[in-house]
Amino acid sequence: MLEFLISPNFWASVLASTTPVLLATLAANIMTKSGLFNLGIEGTMLICALAGVLGSAFSGSLLVGALVGVFMGVLISFVLGYFILKMNAPMNACGVAINLAATGGTVFILVMVCGSKNNSTSLVSGSFPNIDIPILENIPVLGEILSGQNFVTYLSWFFVAACYFILYHTKLGLNIRAVGENEEAARSAGINVLVTKFIALAMCGVFCAFGGMYLSMGAMHSFTAGMVSGRGFLSLAMDAIAQGNPLVGCASSFLYGFSDTITVYLQLYSDLDLKLISAFPYVFILVVLIIIQACRSGIEARKQRNQVQ
Repeated sequence: MLEFLISPNFWASVLASTTPVLLATLAANIMTKSGLFNLGIEGTMLICALAGVLGSAFSGSLLVGALVGVFMGVLISFVLGYFILKMNAPMNACGVAINLAATGGTVFILVMVCGSKNNSTSLVSGSFPNIDIPILENIPVLGEILSGQNFVTYLSWFFVAACYFILYHTKLGLNIRAVGENEEAARSAGINVLVTKFIALAMCGVFCAFGGMYLSMGAMHSFTAGMVSGRGFLSLAMDAIAQGNPLVGCASSFLYGFSDTITVYLQLYSDLDLKLISAFPYVFILVVLIIIQACRSGIEARKQRNQVQ
């Protein structure tokens, strides 16, 4: 029953499934490092998914649609930052508000623009292309897995490397980490805490935007109500595993992509109950998270015992 595990198509699907969660996890990573908690990643992705489709459909340009989606991602992140950092509102409450506004607002706009509460199929929008990589596409197995992926998938890999480099090898990254560790110490060192946090929020918005637009303009060619389907919330679990490290976040997102793709194949090739299969990715990630946290607790306890001795 598990012969599909050796199929190149299976592993290519794993990379595709990983993409939106990876981008959302990067958004959560940058928030963690800056000392913020963004519960509104889910809603931000949903709004950007619709914004990209509408921008592309009405302008006739994929580039314009992508820019509209990114603009909305940054704008929503800045609105969140304004209420948290300037108005001192609770972070969790602001994130929940964004998610609720996104869930109802996107359906309202769909009805107003497309005449449907479910999808935007009445509009013709652009979509990000799949890219065949020269030379690599001719390599057996490896080419089938790595070549022919969507443009946003390759962009997400670039974002992982760029985010890691920025966080750990630039002054901006040092400032972001310093602000996240201790605001007062960072402020006394001459770092503008407010500006630094808004820069981190802008990066979060960009990652959310491409994560949402991948779903509506990459994996699919239209917007569907609720299409983010909890990936924004899952990114928080991925970040709990990664603890703000983009490389570890990439690896943990791959675990989700693996479990999600297995779910699809199990629905096709097994007789297990559909509800049980659908729950598999979430149970799998929960088990992985519990194991990792237990290992971390064990390591920390061992360090404390060594210090006492």
